[in-house]
Amino acid sequence: MLDTETFSRDLITFRSEGSGPSISITLAALRNMERLALDCEDTETGGILVGRNAGRNVEVTDVSDAGPNAQQSSVHFVRDTEHCRKFLERCYRETGADYVGEWHTHVVRLRHLSAGDIRTLVEILIDPDYAFLSFAVFLVVVEDRKAELHVYIAERAGEEPFFRIEVVRLYKGPFPASTTEQP
Repeated sequence: MLDTETFSRDLITFRSEGSGPSISITLAALRNMERLALDCEDTETGGILVGRNAGRNVEVTDVSDAGPNAQQSSVHFVRDTEHCRKFLERCYRETGADYVGEWHTHVVRLRHLSAGDIRTLVEILIDPDYAFLSFAVFLVVVEDRKAELHVYIAERAGEEPFFRIEVVRLYKGPFPASTTEQP
């Protein structure tokens, strides 16, 4: 079980307008994602997000790296699934954290999710093995040794076979430097 008191001390929250869902992430996880992104400035990288779903809201406690067998180029990325599965198993065993999202980079001038990114989101959200209401997606655009953060939340609404999937960008801008610098 996650310790929500400890979890909330170093949390950055990205909110949608109105009563929409939010994504919270620990500052440590966000710093790790930024470091991993900047370490691969010429090739795409990424990994999974772990934490917990709280209704429509997502809380992220940790991020994985791509793994040693990831497929990476300047315009393509496929994470090492076995590596990420082991990372998730360890996180679940130690803290109860579960799979709640994905993160990856773009190293070309594409400052939004690609058609392939959207297709992957749809596949995840309609997969019967997952029961996601909301799913977190962090995109990091790396250019000139700088990282720009884009935070999206994807939601599934409706019942089979008529799912509606909505993807909303919650934030676009620099990585917040501290928990007092809320987006």
